[in-house]
Amino acid sequence: MTISPSITGLATWCLTAAVSLWTISASAQSSGDTGSFATLRGSTDAGSQTDDEAAFEAATQIAGDELGQVPDAAPVDEAEADPYAPLGLRIGAFRIFPAIEAFLSHASNVFSSATDPQSGGYYRVAPELEVTSDWVRHELRGFVAVDHESFFDYSGETTTAIDAELEGRLDISARDVAGLRLAYAVVPESRGDPNVPQSVIEPPDSEEAVAEGTYAHRFGRLEVSLRGAYEKFTYDSAVLTDGTIVDNSDRDYTEVNGAVRASVDIDEGSRAVFFETGANKRKYRRSIDDDGVRRGSSGYDFLVGVSFDRGDPLSGEIAVGYQRQKPVDPSLKEIDSIAFRGSLVWQPTQLTTVTFDGSIEPTETTLDPTASGALVYAADIGVEHALRHNLIASANFAYALSDYIGSGREETDYVVSAGLKYLVSRWLSFQLDASYQAYETNLPGQNYDDTRVELGMRLQR
Repeated sequence: MTISPSITGLATWCLTAAVSLWTISASAQSSGDTGSFATLRGSTDAGSQTDDEAAFEAATQIAGDELGQVPDAAPVDEAEADPYAPLGLRIGAFRIFPAIEAFLSHASNVFSSATDPQSGGYYRVAPELEVTSDWVRHELRGFVAVDHESFFDYSGETTTAIDAELEGRLDISARDVAGLRLAYAVVPESRGDPNVPQSVIEPPDSEEAVAEGTYAHRFGRLEVSLRGAYEKFTYDSAVLTDGTIVDNSDRDYTEVNGAVRASVDIDEGSRAVFFETGANKRKYRRSIDDDGVRRGSSGYDFLVGVSFDRGDPLSGEIAVGYQRQKPVDPSLKEIDSIAFRGSLVWQPTQLTTVTFDGSIEPTETTLDPTASGALVYAADIGVEHALRHNLIASANFAYALSDYIGSGREETDYVVSAGLKYLVSRWLSFQLDASYQAYETNLPGQNYDDTRVELGMRLQR
């Protein structure tokens, strides 16, 4: 397996940048000593003061002591300070944030066709609800969102995505923190997905369910954390135009994974160096797929990285290492490569925010009987800039390269998008988005592209 030089260069550059940031010492801020009245006037002899000067200094000291007893002003809530941020609805110790988005849109290639693209208009409605606790200790957060999309001229082209999550944090002590996260998602598969037959009436849905637990303990500047998760992936059957039902149950699998991380704080906790090792086991619902290949695998990885908790201007983490995934079927090739994980938020000014997410990870596949899996190189870069306090411009570039190990098949998928958001008030905003997606593969007759434009509004409370 040959790793793309451009991707290797990207990972090397990101690591070099992270190490450089780590080695830069934080600039110290010096503070002056206010001293006494005698010091301010340049005299070191208190006895040289006149009676009037001594009386004035005593009065100044008393006034200063009285001012010190004045209580600090109450902290201002970030949402209240931002005139366009939603305040939510308070119910007891919880805040509820409801919202809904509605768009009128147009797509240039409704069916993701490589030979006969057909355009069409559609509408998209996306309600969501977030609930957060307002406790002094511990935290509980719930979120659910629905995204419904339907084309006007193609009645069968209707999809509904669901995303739900519940997560909690338990502050056991000043040194011990535990967490739990439950997530469920319904993800409609795209017509352009190579796993979806070309003659399908309506793309099937896939479902993802996750249960994850974490625990962390701090030993001074050293923190050790544990993470364990159970994930389940299921795929609905597809119905073709001739009535044939394609059973996708050979794609269903579960994954059990866990990791141990040790991190050491530097720069008074604003940055940390960490080492992480993890392992996983993936088991298919059907041990033998439709091509007669035994599916399933187990793997492990090692990562070394730097995390940034500085807030502004940089936060997030970046890490590199090594990973290996071994298939159950001995005839399939093992996947071993460099490992890369990165998620950074950089705010060079108060008006501009730059985000980066990247990874190199092995994924499961039943698409090709000779492929043990796909090694996916992914990167996502976004920029958001406030032209005015209530006018936000954004741009994004997402790239993914899938290298099917053992088969020679390769897929490239990238999306370029731009948007403009106009904030009217805390509860209303308008948005214009445009995107271009291109899918390319080394197999003939499967490349396609699609351009979409969306105009809509958002209501929130």
